[in-house]
Amino acid sequence: MDDINRANTNLSRNLVALYAFEMVAKHGNFTSAGDALGLTQSSISQRIKGLEVDLGVVLFKREHRGVSLTYEGLRLLNVVRPAMTQMNYAVSALLERKSKPRVRISADFAFSTFWLLPRLGYLREQIGNEIEIQILASTVPPGLEDNDCDIQIHVAPKSQIQTDEILLLEEVVAAVCSPQLLEEIRPIQSPADLLDVQLLSLSKPATAAWQTWQGWFDSLGVTGERKRNYISFNNYDMVTQAALSGEGVALGWIGLIDDLLSKGSLVTVTDDLVASDAGYVMSLSPNNSGRGPRLVFDWIAEQVLSTSPK
Repeated sequence: MDDINRANTNLSRNLVALYAFEMVAKHGNFTSAGDALGLTQSSISQRIKGLEVDLGVVLFKREHRGVSLTYEGLRLLNVVRPAMTQMNYAVSALLERKSKPRVRISADFAFSTFWLLPRLGYLREQIGNEIEIQILASTVPPGLEDNDCDIQIHVAPKSQIQTDEILLLEEVVAAVCSPQLLEEIRPIQSPADLLDVQLLSLSKPATAAWQTWQGWFDSLGVTGERKRNYISFNNYDMVTQAALSGEGVALGWIGLIDDLLSKGSLVTVTDDLVASDAGYVMSLSPNNSGRGPRLVFDWIAEQVLSTSPK
């Protein structure tokens, strides 16, 4: 513990000196580094000297036209430079967010592609251009330690919905394909007939809660061996594009692919709809205090609930 405290004390005392060290390594001399930091050449020189004394190593070779890194200096730079770059990026992002309100939405690929994107223009009309919208599409929701998203929309068990969360869409799934493929594979008289058809699958991480083909068959009491392997994708947009191209039959989430069904681009293969204990759940981060996140949160909830079947 004493070693850790000593290291923390040294780091806090030398943090400015480390930044100066990185700038000297970048510019190759004390004068240019001082100009970049708004400090004098002598001030930079003193900070580097103090850092070398604390670390017990020589970081730069003093030469006639500047300085060059020693072996120990190069080793230190390889650690310091990435850390400084990350800190600069993080601080710049925070300052930019302060000057321009931002709403960051974390949603899975399916909801982002088939629900959010088609309505993005309408959302911008409603909230105006002063708020920046960022959509972070991910297969699984961020961990609890990730609090940088203002709004999270991901599939989760309905039984685990918290009081501050909203159920946007219940998971209701149908087997869908292109009209052309349906003509080729007819007659499909029951879900069991799909065991002999090429199926398109969405790869499911262990932590994901969405429906799979096996779960769909199990819910309908279908048993038996499949004769073909699945064609699997890790992105629902790719699954849907493959279905539109006639590559196979996919699971279609009602509420997301409704537009494709209404246009006839996709058709249901059977009349069977399978509902599960999961659904799209939306939550608002408690860490934000701005008006923008609440405005977008309420808008999404109103849009979904106003189009949900009564």
